[in-house]
Amino acid sequence: MAFEPQSETVWRQADRYAVPRICFVNKMDRLGANFQRTIDMIHDQLGARPIALQVPIGIEDSFSGMIDLIENRALVYRKDLSGDYDVQEIPSDLVAAAAAARERLLETVAEFDDAVMEKYLEGDPISPEEIRRALRKGTLTYSCVPVVCGAALRNRGIQFLLDAVVAYLPSPLDIPPVKGMDPRTSQHITRPASENAPLAGLAFKIVSDPYVGRLCYVRLYSGN
Repeated sequence: MAFEPQSETVWRQADRYAVPRICFVNKMDRLGANFQRTIDMIHDQLGARPIALQVPIGIEDSFSGMIDLIENRALVYRKDLSGDYDVQEIPSDLVAAAAAARERLLETVAEFDDAVMEKYLEGDPISPEEIRRALRKGTLTYSCVPVVCGAALRNRGIQFLLDAVVAYLPSPLDIPPVKGMDPRTSQHITRPASENAPLAGLAFKIVSDPYVGRLCYVRLYSGN
C-alpha cells in the first residue's frame, strides 16, 4: 500500500494553509495492504506524527474488522455491506499488539492534556472521553495526526472515519472569523460563523442536472 501522487500534494497544501487533518488507510482488504507500513510512510514521507486509533484484524482477504484502541474492544464486521459489526473480545493473537498500540496512544495524548498526563504518570485509568479530548487538542494544534483504517467499498470503517471527523477536526466555531472583501465597497470585512450574521458565501461550482436544471454549490460562511 503506497501513497497516490495527489496524497502528497494535498498534504503539502494542508501544511501551507495550516489545516488540521486525520488519515484514513483505505483498501485494507486489498493485496499488499499493510497498516503499519502506511503509518511509517506518513511519518517518513510527510513529516507528520501519526497515531493509530485502531489495529486491523486480519489483512487483505482476511480483513474482518479492527480493534478500537480508545474503547479497547474488537469490532468484527458482518459479511454483508451494511456496515454493521459485532463487539467482541480482542483476539488472543492480537492482545499484545493491541496493548502496545494503546500504550503508544496514551503516551502520546498525555502530552496534550495536563489532567491526562497526571493520570498517565500515576497509572490511573484514563476514560475514552479523556482520550478523545486530549486527542482533539493534539490534532487542532498540528501536534499529531489520528489514523483509522477500513475498506470503503465494503463499508468497513466508514462510520468511524466520520466519527473521527466530528470528534477531532475543527468546526467553524474553532477557527477565527473568515476574512473577505465586500464586492460593493471593496472594504475588508470579517464574518463570524453565525446564522445571525449577514449572509456571506462563496459559489464555487455550477452544474447542470437533467431533472432540476442548473445547480449552484455554495460554501456558506455566515447567515442563512
